Amino acid sequence: MRYSNTARQKLLIYRDQQTTVAFNCVEREKLKSMKIIGSAPYLRVSNFMDSLNFYVDVLGFDRPPLWGDPPSFAMPSKDGFVIMLSYEEGKPPVPNGPMKEWDAYFWCEGLDEYFLGLKEQGVTFIHEIEKRASYRMRELAVSDPDGHMIVFAEDMEN
Repeated sequence: MRYSNTARQKLLIYRDQQTTVAFNCVEREKLKSMKIIGSAPYLRVSNFMDSLNFYVDVLGFDRPPLWGDPPSFAMPSKDGFVIMLSYEEGKPPVPNGPMKEWDAYFWCEGLDEYFLGLKEQGVTFIHEIEKRASYRMRELAVSDPDGHMIVFAEDMEN
């Protein structure tokens, strides 16, 4: 990567073996004015109501408004954090869980109590609380009805 200064513009030039891309750094400054205020995983599901009920009744998310007739989209939330659930005929779920990769990761507080509540409900865990010393987190992972891996994590200092 190198920087190039000209009288009229600054360019950030990225080169690899196959590509050269130049970014106008002056225009990039304009992009900094937008503030991100939220983010949400978008999960395609195979049975909309089963998935919604899992997030609400099992994981403790709030029951949201539903869209579609019959309902096919909802955004259950917990403490202001949203997960989008969507069903569309002919578009099956493609979860990362079977590849042992996360579909959603939630930082939280009170992981031990939450774990006990899930355990009392008979939730099947991908893994119970495990320490991740390399990045100082404690995590538990569950699989939703479609195999999406949902991880809840707490800083090891808590």
